[in-house]
Amino acid sequence: MEATAEAEIERVVARYHREQQGCSPDRLTVTMLPDLAIVRGYGIFTATERELIGTEAGRKLVQSARREQRALTRREAEAAVAHATGRVVVRSFYDFDVRVGEQVEVYVFG
Repeated sequence: MEATAEAEIERVVARYHREQQGCSPDRLTVTMLPDLAIVRGYGIFTATERELIGTEAGRKLVQSARREQRALTRREAEAAVAHATGRVVVRSFYDFDVRVGEQVEVYVFG
């Protein structure tokens, strides 16, 4: 069952990123714990973002835009993960490293 939940979370998170940012991460891994789902993404940037992160001002712009977008659409991501797992998501956390193009999402189940 857990492998199925992990695969379903991977699918819905990839779709969320495709719809919200214009591309899915190159690779996603999902780790399930009793009360958490941890999603790691690699190769997260669009072609435009990859160009922008070449400068300090560009890195700040990408960081700001991605954080603002996540703040505005966080409930959608939580709802998608809740639907995929059949569990209530009580909160989520998100961060990324602009230097290497990796991100982590943590979904907390109630």
